[in-house]
Amino acid sequence: MEIAKVWFNRAKKLEIDEAIFLRVASKAEQTSLALALEKEKEEFSKLDTVHSSQLFIKKTLKNMKQYIVIERKYRAPYTAFLKSASGKLSKLTIDPERDRQIRLMQEDGKAREEVENALNGLTDDEIEEFYENKTYPSRY
Repeated sequence: MEIAKVWFNRAKKLEIDEAIFLRVASKAEQTSLALALEKEKEEFSKLDTVHSSQLFIKKTLKNMKQYIVIERKYRAPYTAFLKSASGKLSKLTIDPERDRQIRLMQEDGKAREEVENALNGLTDDEIEEFYENKTYPSRY
């Protein structure tokens, strides 16, 4: 649906806490356009996961008129907090792009030292996840 592409491209330019309200004529049009916008968002997420995770598409009724709202909200999807058994909170952060780079370099046969040099070192968690307890086929 071409109109969904046009509106979604405009929505990508929204600042945090801005929204676009799209007036639709019927419930069927609302559902159809919302689905098309979700498909656009899914495609965009392949290019920019953080930005796409900040875009929210919802159907609403305002003053007895139907709308689709595309809103951008601040969201840090790669940050969370871990609560230990003692109640202490510690921040956890993941970086899917960095993980992808490590995996690709491993698939390309790069040595750990090359990966460390390319990424300015590895964290303890990355070493544990990608290098410790890994079994590699013997060459003999």
